[in-house]
Amino acid sequence: MSEKSKVAPLQVFHGQSQTATYRQQLVRSYDGNPLIEAQPNILSVPDAMKLLAYHPIFDPKDRNLPPEIRIHQIQGAMRFFEPLPIHIDIEQRFSRMIRDGYVGRNPVAKGHWQELDKRVDIIAKSGGIPLQSSAANGFLIVGLPGMGKTFTVERLLQLYPQILNHTEYQGKPFSRIQVTWLKLTCPHDGSIKGLALSFFQAIDDLLGTDYYKLCTGNGKRTVDELIPAMARVAWAHCLGLLVVDEVQHLNNSKSGGADRMLGFFLQLMNTLGLPVLLIGTYAALSILNRELRQIRRSSGLGDVVWERMPNDDVWKLFVEGLWRYQYVRNPVSLNKELSDTLYDECQGITDFAVKLFILAQIRAIVSGHEKITAAIIRSVAHDSLRLAKPVLQALRTGKTEELAAMSDIHPIEIPSAIRDIQRKQLLGKLSENSQSTNEGNGQLADSKSLESTQMSSAGCTASFRNGRAKKVRRPKKNEVASQCSLVQTANEGVKNGVSAHDALVASGAIKPLFNPKRHTI
Repeated sequence: MSEKSKVAPLQVFHGQSQTATYRQQLVRSYDGNPLIEAQPNILSVPDAMKLLAYHPIFDPKDRNLPPEIRIHQIQGAMRFFEPLPIHIDIEQRFSRMIRDGYVGRNPVAKGHWQELDKRVDIIAKSGGIPLQSSAANGFLIVGLPGMGKTFTVERLLQLYPQILNHTEYQGKPFSRIQVTWLKLTCPHDGSIKGLALSFFQAIDDLLGTDYYKLCTGNGKRTVDELIPAMARVAWAHCLGLLVVDEVQHLNNSKSGGADRMLGFFLQLMNTLGLPVLLIGTYAALSILNRELRQIRRSSGLGDVVWERMPNDDVWKLFVEGLWRYQYVRNPVSLNKELSDTLYDECQGITDFAVKLFILAQIRAIVSGHEKITAAIIRSVAHDSLRLAKPVLQALRTGKTEELAAMSDIHPIEIPSAIRDIQRKQLLGKLSENSQSTNEGNGQLADSKSLESTQMSSAGCTASFRNGRAKKVRRPKKNEVASQCSLVQTANEGVKNGVSAHDALVASGAIKPLFNPKRHTI
């Protein structure tokens, strides 16, 4: 392919490439099929839990490290993964789905390629949904953002090599490049063409092939031309599972895109025998329900509606695993108050729970308090979950029917949340410094009060203590200029890779931030 005709690589989730080795099968219908025999062994529940779990390395001695080092280490907890019953359930469905899809597609069976031509011809000529069925299963995972749907699926996919290179099977030459799975994201316009183009691009990125140019005419061919070509490439490379994420994008499709797209998925399952896994949020349910009734009839696996964790033993298991990763100097045991507070603020959404746990520690360290409390958890939740409040309130009050009407949940952006915590503490230190050098000229808000301060372009106009507004002297021009100088010093430090706090300390504008004796919560 010439440099001009090359298509930019598609940013998709990739797995491992291995040389195929074959394992004896205990399930009779799997025996004698190299596509199945090359897969890893079927996992027991304990083995699946062991492989899925990820517990970051933690040494209690690290609690004695400097604050700036611990703040970096705390973020390792974001990779924490504790297998829960729902993860094991989905793993077992994966195991069956991939293997069942290969049962009807044995490349060493007689008439395999003739069967390919026959099935692709059916797809090319069919104006609707084919009536014949196959052994392929597919299912839908739908739930709130932040529950770990995509992360879990990607972790499960990693249990299977994505590419298997076959050279010989049962003493005979057998040359084949098998793609066990492929994960794509549903196009924002919900179009089959967009998905098909992404498919060819992803296959080319994986295998170094030229299908995008050969099969799409560099993107110029019609949907009716792309679908049979996609089916042929999927069959030729023994695709075992197609995962399509973010299917709520069908909500934005044009001219009946949802019906066409879901009908296409059903074609792949019924005619080609290719399992399809769809992942989406509640926003997709209103569109998916009608077509999913047809998909469910061809599937024996059922759907997974991923509810938030209830405040029960599963939540307790999750939080107890997470709670080990305390980097504060004064770690506390998990008790009912802390567990219930964290649950109330995150409503069982795992992403929020992990991030609030991290941010609570950072606030405790930066403030010098060095201990996680219920008050700190509520404080960081108030600051970091403002945009998610409507969803959390609907969950809190049991109005779950409102969730389908909500387009999404705004995630916590950890870097910006950390900067916000550090900025507020820095403002508190600037206030202390200004107060100590300008005694008798009025009081500025302390670090705790600043979280409720109303700001104007000229500076602080009111500080709130105990729910009552207190007027504050408007700064003079030379004081405003001094404050601007401090901001400039802080910004220059950040540009040079130094924290704002360290830059101001170096300039002599403030005293070091981390002095526990000078801080209270």
